[in-house]
Amino acid sequence: MSPTVSVVMPVYNGERYLAEAIASVLGQTYADFELIIVDDGSTDGSVAIMHEYTGRDPRVLVIPLQRNIGKSSARNRGIEVARGQYIAGMDCDDICLPDRLRLQVRFLDAHPRIGVVGTNMCVVDQELRLRIASSYRQEHPQILWRLFFGASIAGAYTMMRRRLLADVGGYEEGRVNCDDTELWTRLIQQTRFANLPDILMLYRRHPGASSVKDRELQRAEGAAVRRKALERLWGGMPPATADLFKRVWLRETNFRRAERNLLRIEMTRLIESFLGAGWVAADERPLLQSAMESELRRITPRRRHFWKRLL
Repeated sequence: MSPTVSVVMPVYNGERYLAEAIASVLGQTYADFELIIVDDGSTDGSVAIMHEYTGRDPRVLVIPLQRNIGKSSARNRGIEVARGQYIAGMDCDDICLPDRLRLQVRFLDAHPRIGVVGTNMCVVDQELRLRIASSYRQEHPQILWRLFFGASIAGAYTMMRRRLLADVGGYEEGRVNCDDTELWTRLIQQTRFANLPDILMLYRRHPGASSVKDRELQRAEGAAVRRKALERLWGGMPPATADLFKRVWLRETNFRRAERNLLRIEMTRLIESFLGAGWVAADERPLLQSAMESELRRITPRRRHFWKRLL
């Protein structure tokens, strides 16, 4: 009998934190899952740790790759053998809190129109000391907006319907950075997104993490992925608009009045495009407009009041 959930974890030389990551999956309060660990050509002690757990728990399956092919392609190899109706992401240096799978399964079972559900997380250091907690938007229109103008959904902590991943062809093969964002820009055309308000993951930030090592490259590729998606939606994109949208996503604040006026025009056009493409419903327009106004307020300089001192 097939499990309900397939947790797919790519591993490349992750021995330092791998045992903790695996144990956190196996310690879930929801038990109807398989854990597919894709060994992406590791050369350290990761392989021995993986096989130690296959001997302990029959739900653990290791897929060995002969060479390192990258995280996105490795995820695809895991998804190809997955049997669950839901695919849960997982990285080999992070930790699932005990109720993660149970709450995500419960949500997807209760909301058939939602194809992707994420969760909030705590960013921790190497010793699991708290640094900051996320506060992702929960509603689909807000997630859609933040996909292009901010942080929308944590990729490795999502649970997705396997049939939808098959429909869009999975992750982009060979992509090194922003593989989750690129996938979202295709899935957003097929389904709706949601985030649970609960903190169900610990995201470990350490010097070896790709988000730390390749930050500038990720920012550049993230902007390129978003621009490509909007060009598909619009059939092209003026360079001035692309530059302004990129600066908003990068959280810049030094916008001139003329630039803010152009942003209002182009963001309004984007909302109409979302509605026209059917990515949001007509009655969800106010949520998008509210998100736009919030963004425009963020980049509008505050007025300063100067008071004369009476002498």
